[in-house]
Order: sequence, then C-alpha cells, then structure tokens
Amino acid sequence: MHLFFQPDPKVFELDEEESRHCTKVLRLTSGDIIYVTDGKGLLRKCRLNVGKRNVTYEAVESNFIPKRSFTVHIAVAPTRKAERNEWMVEKMTEMGVERIDFVVTEHTHRETVSRVVNMTRLNRIAASAMKQSQQYYMPEIRLIPDFNSFIKECEQGTRLIAYVPDNHLTEHVIKKVKKQSNTVLLIGPEGDFSPEEVILATNNGFEAVSLGATRLRTETAAVAGCHAINLAELL
Repeated sequence: MHLFFQPDPKVFELDEEESRHCTKVLRLTSGDIIYVTDGKGLLRKCRLNVGKRNVTYEAVESNFIPKRSFTVHIAVAPTRKAERNEWMVEKMTEMGVERIDFVVTEHTHRETVSRVVNMTRLNRIAASAMKQSQQYYMPEIRLIPDFNSFIKECEQGTRLIAYVPDNHLTEHVIKKVKKQSNTVLLIGPEGDFSPEEVILATNNGFEAVSLGATRLRTETAAVAGCHAINLAELL
C-alpha cells in the first residue's frame, strides 16, 4: 500500500516532496491507486492524476481509523546532538507513540536546545516514519522549556519517571503500566535529573521506575521505555 501524508483534508494535492516520491521513486502514474492520511485518523483510498506541474488525486473511499485504547507519552530531555533526537522521534513514531515532549531540565545544555530540536525537521521525520510503519496518526511533538511547568500540567494517567536511586530496588517500567490507560514516561538527560527535580516529580504523582540493569543513553532509554509500555499492553 502506497501511503502518503496530506495534513489538510480539504486539499487533494500532494506537496512537492510527496509528489517527487510518488512519480520519481515509486513511478506511479495517472489512474494508479494511492492511500492518503491526514495524520489524525482519516484514511482515503485515492486515484492519482499526475500533471506536468502537480500531482492531484480524487478520493474513491474514505474511512476513519479509531485510536487505540491507550496512549504512550514520552517526555525526554533533548540530547546535545540533533541526529540523536531525530533518531528518537523516528523510532518512537514507528512504535506508535502519541506524544513526544522535549523537556528542558536543570542538566540540559540549554545553549544547544534551539539548534538540536528543530521542530520542522522532527515533524517531517515523524511523518515519514508514520507512513513507513503504516499508521494514520502523527505524534504530537513539543518543546517545553520549563521542567516545573511540564510536571504540573501532567495530572492524569500513569505517570512514571525513569530514575533509580543508589542502592534502591526499583521495579521495571513494564510492571507499572496500567492496561488501557494513558502512560507518560519521563526520561532525564546525560547528567540525570537533579534531586530537586526528582522530588518535584514524585510529589506530583510520578513514580520512579527502572529501564533495566544497564545504564542507557538518553535516546536509547526513550526508545526502550516506549517499547516497554507498548509491550506491557500485550502481556
């Protein structure tokens, strides 16, 4: 199935990048069938019309794909390298994450945030990963510059923070997920959360969890946590 992304359901034309992929890579021509999603659950079966300057389509059939019964929300401190943040977004989108928040923490390198969290590029990568993995919902991606504000806005669902105090046995995240629920998992930066941030999170309903016996990079922890939450729903 050739799946394309057009966020505006009132527009029946592929953008320049999608048109190029359609005609130059896939070699599709007028009359061929494609599928188009708006990233919000709408899936259309469409017939192509390849013109000299643009690629349009007409809807043959439309369906709305309902959301699944649980949501995965990963909040992670941005790494210092843009490619690692991009890799995170790509892989978590493939797994079906609903929201990704890049949260600036005390130990985040603030001077690099504007450079390594490029929202336009991250959304483009998410759209590509959504299509590749045959999904019909785009994750919401946000940059939150204040840790305190993020903690206080999380008031519902299962709230978890990946933090293991020294000499303390903390249960794995997979054991803390409540099925058919909304789960948010908070991942810290390379220097981990500050003690004050941990106290603030736990005082506001976040429960400390482990991601395993080894120490993971921030981007690895985010992807591993996303996978664990999805897996917990299947067990």
